[in-house]
Amino acid sequence: MGFIHPSAKIHPTAVIGENVDIYEDVYIGPYCLIGLPAEHKAFWGKEPKGVVISRGCVLTGHCTVDSGTEEKTILQPNVWMLKHSHVGHDAYIGEDAVISVGAIIGGHTIVETDCNIGINASVHQKVHIDCGCMIGGNSFVTKRLETKPYRKYAGVPARDIGENIKP
Repeated sequence: MGFIHPSAKIHPTAVIGENVDIYEDVYIGPYCLIGLPAEHKAFWGKEPKGVVISRGCVLTGHCTVDSGTEEKTILQPNVWMLKHSHVGHDAYIGEDAVISVGAIIGGHTIVETDCNIGINASVHQKVHIDCGCMIGGNSFVTKRLETKPYRKYAGVPARDIGENIKP
């Protein structure tokens, strides 16, 4: 059984699965699917581990966050997921990260603090994106990419294109 903080605002069309913890000041918009079983053959039909959505997260609409298979899928504080974005099972999304419209994060992926995943970017499962990175729109991040903090990556496959200077 999960926990939903009374200050959380959840649109009535959102579907919240079992074992989902939703903390204060979270917004979950229309048609979001949170904590449903992972799309993974080995874990289909087994007990989902759940999802943690930390304080201040915003999921604008049509977002999906799959339940963990081995451990909970975690969104740290102040994560923004824009429409039609997806976070796969067992992923960890760091504080203040932005997952842009249509972006897809594969299972078991770590996106560190203060990252920005661009429009329609895809991140392969089991990838680590270092803190402060920007992944360009329509890019594909493969398992071979080794990121460094505060760098920009773009292309198919994604490659380092320079420093990510934050104002």
